[in-house]
Amino acid sequence: MARRIQPIIDSILADARIVGRERTFVESIADFYKRNKRLSAGRRRCLLDIEERLKAAPISIDPTMKSRLDGLLSRATKAGDKWAMDFIPSLEGQLLAGRDLSPRQKEILAKVEARHSDEAQAARDNWASTFTSEMREKMCIAARYYLANPPYFRELAKKALEDDAFVPSERAYKKMVENKFATKVIESTLAEAKWKAGDLVMLNAAAPYSSPWGASLFTMRGSKGTVVAADAAPVRSAARKSKVYRVLFFGHLTPVLVEERWLKKARK
Repeated sequence: MARRIQPIIDSILADARIVGRERTFVESIADFYKRNKRLSAGRRRCLLDIEERLKAAPISIDPTMKSRLDGLLSRATKAGDKWAMDFIPSLEGQLLAGRDLSPRQKEILAKVEARHSDEAQAARDNWASTFTSEMREKMCIAARYYLANPPYFRELAKKALEDDAFVPSERAYKKMVENKFATKVIESTLAEAKWKAGDLVMLNAAAPYSSPWGASLFTMRGSKGTVVAADAAPVRSAARKSKVYRVLFFGHLTPVLVEERWLKKARK
């Protein structure tokens, strides 16, 4: 007599040893069965193979490996390494399910251990103690840029702006702040303003028809304007000379935000 499939699926999914891709695979089988009320011979065979492997799997893993993974998870949790906090339990679940670690998984495990060694932790502590106000300023400039231009670094950028005491890891800081895009944004932000309040300017030939802030610039072409303020908004373009000015063009009632690279001097 053929066995019922649903109890097998339920039993496998209730087992905490089924993690990662294997759990995703079993969930896909469960979804297929729910929609079609049947399984192909191949899917049924895979499901039964997983069931048999779980029955034969060890109740616990090697104590040395268990201690190794538990200690690493503790250090990763203390460091706030979310990726490692997901990766390490998945390895333990895999071992408990009776499957050895692949060479690639062993390689990644060794890298995670190196990242959370005593030496690496000492380096992180030293990094935090030498994190200057200038570095924080650059981090916040980059954070505003990335929040205005999603989706990259969203969570890191939010932390940087919401917590005045937040210090990212050296690796995270360099990835967000020292890449070629953020470098241009920071350079434009910190550069001395080319135009000051009261200067007469015009849009140059490179100016777009509309600005990133939603204002139409088309009707302002050929019109003179007065600079109202420099650094009027955070830089949003990863380009040279993208400092933002508020300009009131003659014949218009409302000032608009314009990037430095789109302006030229107007004759009096």
